[in-house]
Amino acid sequence: MTDSLHEKIAVVSGASAGIGFAVAKKLAAAGTHVVALGRNPEALEALKAQCPLGRVQPIAGDLNDPRYLSELDVAIDRVDYFVNNAGILTYAPLMELTDQQIEDMFVTNVLSSIKLTRLLAKKMIRQKAGHILFMTSTGARSVFKLAIGYCATKHALAAFANGFRLELQSDGIKVTEIAPGMVDTNIRANSPHPAVAAAMQARKFSPITPDEVAESVLFAVRATPNLCPDFIEIRPHGAY
Repeated sequence: MTDSLHEKIAVVSGASAGIGFAVAKKLAAAGTHVVALGRNPEALEALKAQCPLGRVQPIAGDLNDPRYLSELDVAIDRVDYFVNNAGILTYAPLMELTDQQIEDMFVTNVLSSIKLTRLLAKKMIRQKAGHILFMTSTGARSVFKLAIGYCATKHALAAFANGFRLELQSDGIKVTEIAPGMVDTNIRANSPHPAVAAAMQARKFSPITPDEVAESVLFAVRATPNLCPDFIEIRPHGAY
């Protein structure tokens, strides 16, 4: 039996590290052609080297740069799946975050993310088919100390996911939101606040891995045509 992902085309943002890297690898291993987006060209080339020959097309750039979005519009003709994963995070008490840190999270996690989603959704509308997967967070429905700014961006992204689903379902396009709990990635590397380190050391559970999150993406995109997993929330065991 041929895998439903064989010869499909997937665009994965934030593919140069963490969840995006793991998602791109699993999709490529399943036979999907992956357009891997990210800011680190060396990491994207490493991803390409770890995947079956010819399965990964790296296109490095910054989603906050309008010229990069224009390049993607030309380079990507067809897209069956879009894993909207790019994001940044700065952990710190809300009153100690700078205005720039808050703005940077909203620009990358929400505004640039939605611009790319709209760009790719137009191609799916022409195809009358496609599947958009938003990578949000358990913080999209809860607010956690030290992550209030980040949670706010994920609340906004979850609202956009619901909105895209409402508007695009008549065009044959599925929209899935995947909300992981704490994941073992380097996304917190830019959060040197001592309260963050103390909170990490005090946790009584192990974070989930990028590979485990990637499995939820495979589950969603392998759903039968009449089934759309609207919302998938995954947490580390014991993280309640």
